[in-house]
Amino acid sequence: MPQDLLNAIENDPLKKIKLDGLIQAADLVTKRRFNEAKRVIGKVLKACPNDAGMMCLLANIHIMDEKYCDAEKWLDKALSIEPENPQALCHMGIVYFEQGKFDEAIEMNQGAIKNFPKKNKHDIAEAYQNLGCSLWEARRREEALDAWKTCLKYNPSQESAKKNLKDCTNAYGMGKSPVGMDDLWAFVDLKQQEYLFVKGKDGFDDTDDEKAIMKKIMDAWNTHIAGKFGATLDRMKSKEKMKVFNEIKVFTE
Repeated sequence: MPQDLLNAIENDPLKKIKLDGLIQAADLVTKRRFNEAKRVIGKVLKACPNDAGMMCLLANIHIMDEKYCDAEKWLDKALSIEPENPQALCHMGIVYFEQGKFDEAIEMNQGAIKNFPKKNKHDIAEAYQNLGCSLWEARRREEALDAWKTCLKYNPSQESAKKNLKDCTNAYGMGKSPVGMDDLWAFVDLKQQEYLFVKGKDGFDDTDDEKAIMKKIMDAWNTHIAGKFGATLDRMKSKEKMKVFNEIKVFTE
């Protein structure tokens, strides 16, 4: 049962109605009797139709029941009343993720992290865990790894973040390639950093600059790595590969 919601109804004139509904719904949810739990919270909302916290709870039951469109409707209502409600933002992040709207999910989770009270470490950790999943699906893999690491700073026992970091980090400490191109990615990242260091830049000038640099890097890969080592590269350890990568200078002063 959400502690913030219990705290919010402590001095509420409808405290008994809300508390009875919460207890009843929690029991039904543990028994996976979701429709009955929804009806219970629905009755509570008839007594307090503008309660954003209850709307979030009802939306969460819809999420557990995998009824994401219904959850979205209730979260829209909650956010129209309390636009910065962190639970509503967090739940909406889950809904958008399940709908494949990863950029929207990222925005919701970032909003939740911003608005959760600092003392709510487990809630913040959960939002970072969800943020990491959305970033990963949006192909922002290094940011995803950072989000999961931050999650564990707030809650070192968060098992999903631990598993995601283990499953999604390659031997170079980078996000794994979904198509088995970890060596190439490591080489590209190393040579991009080499270029920026040599030129004294923080980033590429524009898209054309990035494309030109990528072409030089890929030419170097094809000539000095793929063409020279071939299948031998697969039998080398990551430390050995990085030594080879470092020896190949693509950009010099």
